[in-house]
Amino acid sequence: MNPIPRRLSTLLIGAMIGAASGTTMADSRPDISVAVAKNPSRLDPMAENSNVNIRIMKNVLETLIYTDSQADGALRAGLAESWQRLDDKTLEIRLRPNVQCHNGETFDAEDVAFSLGPKRFLGEQAPGWAVARQYLGGLDHIEVIDSQTVRIHFKQQDPLLELRFANWMSEMVCKDAFEAAGSWENWLKQPVGTGPYRLAEVKHGEYIRLEAFDGYWGEQAPAKSVTFREVPETAARIAGLKTGEYQIVTELTPDQFGLLRDDPDTEVVGRAIRSIRVVVFDENHPQLKNPKIRQALSYAIDRQLIVDALYDGRALVPNGLQMKVFGDLYIGDHQGTRYDPDKARQLLKEAGYNGEEISYRYLQDYYTSEVNTAQILADMWRQVGLNVKLELKENWGQIEDAPEGRGIFNWSNNAEYPDPLGQIYRLYGPDGWFQRNHTFQSDAFNQWGEQLKSSDKAMRIEAMREMLEIYERQDPPGTYLHTLPMFYGVRGDLQWTPTDTPFMDLSARMLRIKG
Repeated sequence: MNPIPRRLSTLLIGAMIGAASGTTMADSRPDISVAVAKNPSRLDPMAENSNVNIRIMKNVLETLIYTDSQADGALRAGLAESWQRLDDKTLEIRLRPNVQCHNGETFDAEDVAFSLGPKRFLGEQAPGWAVARQYLGGLDHIEVIDSQTVRIHFKQQDPLLELRFANWMSEMVCKDAFEAAGSWENWLKQPVGTGPYRLAEVKHGEYIRLEAFDGYWGEQAPAKSVTFREVPETAARIAGLKTGEYQIVTELTPDQFGLLRDDPDTEVVGRAIRSIRVVVFDENHPQLKNPKIRQALSYAIDRQLIVDALYDGRALVPNGLQMKVFGDLYIGDHQGTRYDPDKARQLLKEAGYNGEEISYRYLQDYYTSEVNTAQILADMWRQVGLNVKLELKENWGQIEDAPEGRGIFNWSNNAEYPDPLGQIYRLYGPDGWFQRNHTFQSDAFNQWGEQLKSSDKAMRIEAMREMLEIYERQDPPGTYLHTLPMFYGVRGDLQWTPTDTPFMDLSARMLRIKG
């Protein structure tokens, strides 16, 4: 620890940072405005696990290890300058020296232990446990060795030790700031971290504004400020980009690309990210208790038609709920569900389905082309005899927190790690949202999922193969549609490279100001 008391050190450094914020460099950088469909409502990742939270908050809160999306996911030094496995259950982290938090305190081993400890995450009574357990639920305890060194201990062997602290949900926070907030709810309004930007102003339903943190340990942020402004209508976002009101806009679809590519002041960037768009089936719905009806819903979907019609072929139909980044754990000979409307009709007949109504809840383009996709799916299901009622909802609470009558709803299955443990088992296993909220239960799935944690590659491959069969055919908790594309419109004076995740990295790693 610093010989200067942490509180005093915080005040002194904070004063110096405040004085530095008025430099010529800071004043010469642009203010960037990003038009988005939706902003997060709770700003600590352990309170809201959403794509819109990932988009913004990873600019504010950093991980110990950095995943470099420009180098095929190579692991780089982040808040940790080095790390090593001591055994299959223990990771030792050596922290980067002289890292400052946004409130001026020095970031050290106590902050790591606090970020992962019982006041924020570790244990069923911790406020972040329910959300983050699917990522870090195997954590046993944190051992502080000295001010710059921690040992992170897991309960059992884990093949993903390093990856867990290089990706979403392992963002570090600053202990003094958390305690000064006084409560979890107060903390959620303005979390404090170490990133290149700090939270400056939040007006829910309107905007979230970040300011460059000039005490940052790395290369300074290229923008003086970034404002994420809610603009629900796509046409309004595009119009604002063309006039220069916004410098970046989100959630574009290929049919809108021509409007921007014909304009010399704008361009389109983006790609399919490391995520799969799915629909989820709530097995508590009377008509969805029978797996044959869930299978029929899947066989009735012409996935390639959706990709071609809505994404101009810029997304892919995956081979099951898996991604090629899984390497040896990608089951190449797995047979995904084909489009077979006759098979769907046969299954409905075997299930004794007689046209009973099934609800399908969706949002106004939270996901790219969500409304159009829902309408296409409802029509495909209608053609095989399924009576699916579309229900447009205003917010996630009306989907997640109102289980009565819920049948089908939308989700994205991010591969947070390049491994099945970061996707299929994280999401559909016992710590994932679906089992915790009782839309899906499967002892067989869980047993194979535990085998997926083995260090034996052959065992892991067998486990993944069996889990795909359960998801796909035996007891489907939902079905996949396509890889999730994220396209952005950008003003020509910015050179910005999107990541392969929902994170809009606006640091100097990915953003340059032309001229």
